Amino acid sequence: YLGLIGSRAKVARIYDQILSEGLPIESLARVHAPIGFDIGAVTPAEIAVSILAELIAVRRGAQTAGLSMKRLQLAALKQRT
Repeated sequence: YLGLIGSRAKVARIYDQILSEGLPIESLARVHAPIGFDIGAVTPAEIAVSILAELIAVRRGAQTAGLSMKRLQLAALKQRT
């Protein structure tokens, strides 16, 4: 499990930077970013619960999207670079 915490905008900026440094876009597909499930979390404890829920889902092989950027979003990033 490899995750990155931050807003979708921050994650997109980080991905843009990584891609500009030559990392293949395929390597970003396995990154869970932003991490956690969208449960409307606000407090640090609630954010932790959303992240733990995603960790459990990944460990158990559940087919869930969480907040992670989808392959289509990665394709859009690829077109921008």
